[in-house]
Amino acid sequence: MQGLIIALQFMTRIPLKINLNITEDEFGSSSKFFPLVGLIIGIILFFIIKLTQIILPPLVVGAIILISEIIITGGIHLDGYMDTMDGLFSARPKEQALEIMKDSRVGAHSVTALISLLILKYSIIVSLPANEVAILILFMPVVGRWFMLYCLSFFPYARNQGLGKIFWQQTKRKHWYISSLFILIMFLIFLPYIYLLALTITFLITLTPALLISKYLNGHTGDTYGALNEMAQVIFIFICLIISRI
Repeated sequence: MQGLIIALQFMTRIPLKINLNITEDEFGSSSKFFPLVGLIIGIILFFIIKLTQIILPPLVVGAIILISEIIITGGIHLDGYMDTMDGLFSARPKEQALEIMKDSRVGAHSVTALISLLILKYSIIVSLPANEVAILILFMPVVGRWFMLYCLSFFPYARNQGLGKIFWQQTKRKHWYISSLFILIMFLIFLPYIYLLALTITFLITLTPALLISKYLNGHTGDTYGALNEMAQVIFIFICLIISRI
């Protein structure tokens, strides 16, 4: 339970007034709860959709969901996404790209990438079937953090130090396998079986930028974990949209 609280306090702005005396190892090992944090975020978004769908049109509901997710997470992963885009599109060597990603200032590449991501995400959300949008959005943050856990488990870390390295050092591959089983069971219980195809395709597509980033930077960082989380979420609901229209 302490690990889940640590993960929630780190990855969300949910007001948990709990003071914990934790070690660096305990902080890092909370990564195994990332998909569960995604589920909690998803449940909140699920009920927001159910409540707003009653009186508001889909275009407004979509905007509320997009803004709500940013408020819940504090935009922590969007920040990583923006930093990653600045670094990747700088066309600089690894060392300089990593320095650019550490810079608190935002560049044109990150702003363009953020706007593109949010436009795409919003357009997909408002296009999902009304009777399925809530449950699909519930799983969206789960899938993103599930893939983040995969990167922590299977890729090297690109920096000598950093907050992300604390998680990387304490994450075991068995954590990802256990979370995969948990998600598989959840999908089988709450979604038509065909949406397992969406999960598989999302993993395979998101694996491509994960491999390319790792090759470019010789590993991943806290920023790229956040970026891949955002990518996986959008890819997942995009594939779900295609499946729902077949």
